Amino acid sequence: MTGRRRRSIILLSSIAVLGLVCVLYSLLQRRQAATELASAGQTLHRMISQRADQHDAHLTSLSALVQAADPAPIATVEQVAASITRFYPRIVGIDVVDLATTPPASLLDASDPAIVAAEAAQASGATVRTRSIDGGDRLLLVKRALTDGVGHYAIALIIDIGRLSASDVALPEGATATLRLAGQPLPAGNKASAFSAEIASRTQPLRLDLASTAPRWPVPPLGFLLLAALLTALGAGLIERLLDARAKANDAARKAALAAQDARLAHAGRVNAMGELASGITHELTQPLTAILSHAQAGQRLVQRPGTEPATLAPALDAIARNAKRAGEILGRLRAWISKSEPALEIVDLAELAGEVAHLLTTGALPAGSALKVESDGSRPLVRADRVQLEQVVFNLARNGLDAVADAKSERVVTIAVATEGAQAVLSVADTGPGLSPEIEARLFEPFFTTKPEGLGLGLALCNRLIERFGGTLDGRNAAAGGAVFSFQLPLSAEAIRREAAE
Repeated sequence: MTGRRRRSIILLSSIAVLGLVCVLYSLLQRRQAATELASAGQTLHRMISQRADQHDAHLTSLSALVQAADPAPIATVEQVAASITRFYPRIVGIDVVDLATTPPASLLDASDPAIVAAEAAQASGATVRTRSIDGGDRLLLVKRALTDGVGHYAIALIIDIGRLSASDVALPEGATATLRLAGQPLPAGNKASAFSAEIASRTQPLRLDLASTAPRWPVPPLGFLLLAALLTALGAGLIERLLDARAKANDAARKAALAAQDARLAHAGRVNAMGELASGITHELTQPLTAILSHAQAGQRLVQRPGTEPATLAPALDAIARNAKRAGEILGRLRAWISKSEPALEIVDLAELAGEVAHLLTTGALPAGSALKVESDGSRPLVRADRVQLEQVVFNLARNGLDAVADAKSERVVTIAVATEGAQAVLSVADTGPGLSPEIEARLFEPFFTTKPEGLGLGLALCNRLIERFGGTLDGRNAAAGGAVFSFQLPLSAEAIRREAAE
């Protein structure tokens, strides 16, 4: 996972966590508000229930006072009523209605006697009648005062519903209380009740409803949002650092594992190379050593013969010397191939070097019918290399080309071409021989691989090694017109580049 993708995921996760925190805050606030509203509703419910019981007690007391004499002691009743309304402000009116007159008469002028009489007519025995008046703002409580089962007086209490439902303790913010007669609908525009219960009174069928104007999903305050955002950002930063440290640790562990694997592979490669080298040395040295042993044993047998002339030993001694020299050459070539000594670098004119190699080869004995040509594009490619080693490379490539055309039935030509391509000097050796088979082409630069009966299999491997030391590349392939072509590229020296720029 890239660092940018990881940071994007952490950012999105942080936003999701912040949103979840806000939702949890709202849920907790809703739960707390519901709990507070339920507790306030239960408290107010108990208060109103106690007040309703007080209403019953007042009605009973006034009823007993009215029944004390006939006619009723209205002056005394009026004094008691004044005392009750003074101590209980929710009771805004007390009246006594004479039901025996036609029409019924209000003795304290506090109510509508017709309404009181109508409610009293529906009361059976000492039952209290409750009625909503003044548009629902007040309650009318009516009770008949009975004397020996017959009562021609009705006691009326007028209750302010707002004061009756007022709480002695503060309600939760946004909470409103509504008190109504049981069975009546809530006033229009009232919110759904969060708390609803009937008042515990046998005589006053009232229902208390509590609703809240607080939002359904409370928005967290700005301070809480800032604190939550800060903590979320700190957590996201910590998580990013932990993930970054973990990624670095995993990367280091992976690199350590790769390094260990590379070390094992390198070791296995060295062991394999040593095995191939030992096998190649054994194979190449077996022939001259076997020949040396064979000729030495033949010489011993000749010496043991009576009358053997010294001249008779000459062929055996020559063969021993020749094969010993070959074994030395094998070891010398092998040493040159594996040598890591630094070359003596100098500026070498590749065209000039190609001419010298061609002159060297043509002054010797060329194969019969073979020709060696040198071609140039007219440039003077200067490279930085070891002259002797580079000459050895060109000599080996040209010598191989001459060997390849030795048995050709058509023309036998080897061409050394020198050219400049961009910032590279190119030298190619093309022959008109039979070309390269796929098997040979695949193993051209493999040490100890050779198609020559007397070859060591180190010539091309050595050439490839030397060209690589000079910063170039060597390759071999079949030419389109037939035969094979070997070419190498070397970077032009700074002097050659400056000269070309000046020209």
